[in-house]
Amino acid sequence: MPWLFCCPDALSEALSNLDLQMARRQALAVVASQVALGAIVAIACFMAKGVNAGASALLGAAIGVVATSLMAFAMLRHGEAAGAQRVAWSFFSGWLVKVGFTVAMLVLAFRSRRVDAVPLLVAYAATYAGYWIGAARAGGQNANR
Repeated sequence: MPWLFCCPDALSEALSNLDLQMARRQALAVVASQVALGAIVAIACFMAKGVNAGASALLGAAIGVVATSLMAFAMLRHGEAAGAQRVAWSFFSGWLVKVGFTVAMLVLAFRSRRVDAVPLLVAYAATYAGYWIGAARAGGQNANR
C-alpha cells in the first residue's frame, strides 16, 4: 500500500471505495483477536512460570492492543465525507503515534527490573498474529455479505 502515496489518483480511488462501517468492524475484529491471543499467552505464561511472567505477558499484550487501537482510532475517526488528503494524513499520523507509543512503552517496560522480557515479547508478538487472524476473519465475513 505505500505506493498509494506516490499516486494521488490511486489513493483517491482507494479511499473513495472505503466503507467506514466495514472498516470499523474490521478494526474491532483485529483488536478482539489481539486481546484473545494476548490473554491466552498471558494465562499460559502465568501457569508455566508464575505471576511475574503472566503479568509481563499481559503488559506485552496490552502494549500491542493499545497501539493498534490508537492507530485504528486515528484512521477511522473521520466521517465518510473526509477528503483523501485528510484520511491519508490520519493514516500516517496514526502510524507515527502507534510506533512512538510502542517504542516508549517497551523502553519503559525493559527498564523495570520486575518485567520478564521473554513473556512480554512473546505476548507482544502474539498480538501481531492476532492482527492477521482478525483481519482475515473480518475479510471473510465481509466477503459473505
